[in-house]
Amino acid sequence: MPRTFPNRLPRALYRRIQARRVAAHDKSFRTILRVEQGAPALLLSPHWDDAVLDCWKLLSSADALNVVNVFAGTPPPGSLTLWDSITGATDSAEQTHARRAEDAIALACANRKPLNLSFLDNQYRRTPGPTLEALDRALCAAVPDASRVYVPAGLGSHPDHLLVRRYGRMLARAGMPVTLYADLPYCVAHGWPHWVEGSEPEPNRNVDAFWLSFLQGVPEMPALRSARVERLDEPAASAKLAAMVCYRTQFPALNGGSKQLLADRAIHGLEVSWELGGAAVESPGPQPSSS
Repeated sequence: MPRTFPNRLPRALYRRIQARRVAAHDKSFRTILRVEQGAPALLLSPHWDDAVLDCWKLLSSADALNVVNVFAGTPPPGSLTLWDSITGATDSAEQTHARRAEDAIALACANRKPLNLSFLDNQYRRTPGPTLEALDRALCAAVPDASRVYVPAGLGSHPDHLLVRRYGRMLARAGMPVTLYADLPYCVAHGWPHWVEGSEPEPNRNVDAFWLSFLQGVPEMPALRSARVERLDEPAASAKLAAMVCYRTQFPALNGGSKQLLADRAIHGLEVSWELGGAAVESPGPQPSSS
């Protein structure tokens, strides 16, 4: 009988098989990251810029915090990816050096210094990302404990964001308090949900459905509208925009050129997060707060 390769299997069946393999692996995973109530919180940023885009309220607070860029490695010189080309680069290795420097400047606006792990961004690798064990070892070599961990929600399904989210889920299972944060700019592909904006619902725009399509693999996720919504005041929003602009190689493309997506305070002035826990519960709505 001829061998059946994965790409010949029906797509749905192949996905189920892969999901079972991942679930079996996750069940056996054991983290070495310690839960310490008095330790700084830990913000895991998949790439240079995610922390500033999504968690400015946290970054600009007086709370003790370690900021770790997970996929902060440099590829071999002489290559150029599509995204780097779009952002004006001529060599991807050189681009990573520029982005690393930009991130240090942007985070300094909030008096933070980043730690950079050496894993390659998805655009630079031809193999799957690091295993949970490899990520755990590399992270704990730099940050051995935390009181809470912040990870992306994976809205948009970027592979690097999904891997960090998966790691966060495993930490939550091990007893670590974990917060998911909404990922800009992916999460606003259809604008903010009306309950985040504080506006009336529109009959032909349901952003909840868009977000939920990316959260089906997160059984620890609470009800979507139980989110914490941070509404940055004018000084905080202005400071965040100034930090975002520090990413000079990235911001023009992320901002959508003349669309001015991220520069719009109605976009960057809102941040959304959820506390991972047990079974979802119904909630009357978001819990807004002011900066």
